[in-house]
Amino acid sequence: MNIANFHFEPNLTLAPMAGVTSAPFRLLCRRYGAGMSWSELVSSNALVMGGEKSQEKSHQLAWFSEEERPVALQIFGADPAIMREAASMMAETKPDAIDINMGCSVPKIARCGAGCILLRTPDLAQAVIAATVEGAARHGVPVTVKMRAGWDSQNITAPEVAKRAQDVGASAVSVHPRTAKQAFTGHSDWSVIRRVKEAVDIPVIGCGDIKNGADARQMLDETGCDAVMVGRAAQGNPFLFASIAQYLKDGTEAEEPYHQEKIDTALWHAQELSNLRGEHTAMNEMRRHAAWYTKGMPESSRLRDRLCRVSSLMELEDILAECLAIANQYAEASQAWALAHVN
Repeated sequence: MNIANFHFEPNLTLAPMAGVTSAPFRLLCRRYGAGMSWSELVSSNALVMGGEKSQEKSHQLAWFSEEERPVALQIFGADPAIMREAASMMAETKPDAIDINMGCSVPKIARCGAGCILLRTPDLAQAVIAATVEGAARHGVPVTVKMRAGWDSQNITAPEVAKRAQDVGASAVSVHPRTAKQAFTGHSDWSVIRRVKEAVDIPVIGCGDIKNGADARQMLDETGCDAVMVGRAAQGNPFLFASIAQYLKDGTEAEEPYHQEKIDTALWHAQELSNLRGEHTAMNEMRRHAAWYTKGMPESSRLRDRLCRVSSLMELEDILAECLAIANQYAEASQAWALAHVN
């Protein structure tokens, strides 16, 4: 798939998720088969008008490695002038794209008039997109827009906003076809993705309820979208991209990774995040990542309380080692039982 002046394959991407899609996790997903990834959302206000600490945190959230490419950096805001300057600042680091968040429905984003609340005011949304395109163009970086279906079921504005985005220079749109009022409840309406695809000529990336390769294939076939984006199903599961990529290629799913691979991946993730953001911040973030990585492993529910309170890398390593040892014991016992009954 092509967006503006860059290409990525497979046509499978990692969605932007606050507190999840840090640079180490994005890199894991790329290594396992995601064609592209999106960063955590960054406040345009903090980037342009924030103090030194606020700006430092914003640049930290937006940091990416060359191995991640192609990668998009996501910003949010409702003031066209500030978004223009924020896009220019972000584009200086030469990401492959700048993405505008018009999909986040959390109250603190909505109170700023940003995120999916912009879908209620298509004129303002268009002005924000136009300004962002102008700012990013100073450094030759294309702009994409991530949006929901609309504010509520009576106001499905995604097709209109996508068309306006195209008209003012956006290079692609991604669509999560739930409304802001739905948040993450209920089912996503893939027909909205099809309507957006019919409304524009630029690439459309579909998102929502993709849990495996069959889901991805079905979305591509039903909506005509150019690529699929995976969000919550990838939490603690970067391995999912290998399975989906394989399914899109030959119709078969990759095998579930062994417990050792899951634990090794979690430990690498924790170490890299500590190197990037410091141990204290990294451990706060790794608490839920570790719970996701170990979900379904024997006795993981018993260890989850400790994982959710972990405060140091050494402590995390000890708990994950214990989790792996328990899993191996269960596997050995299961193998012994099977051998005994075969004989």
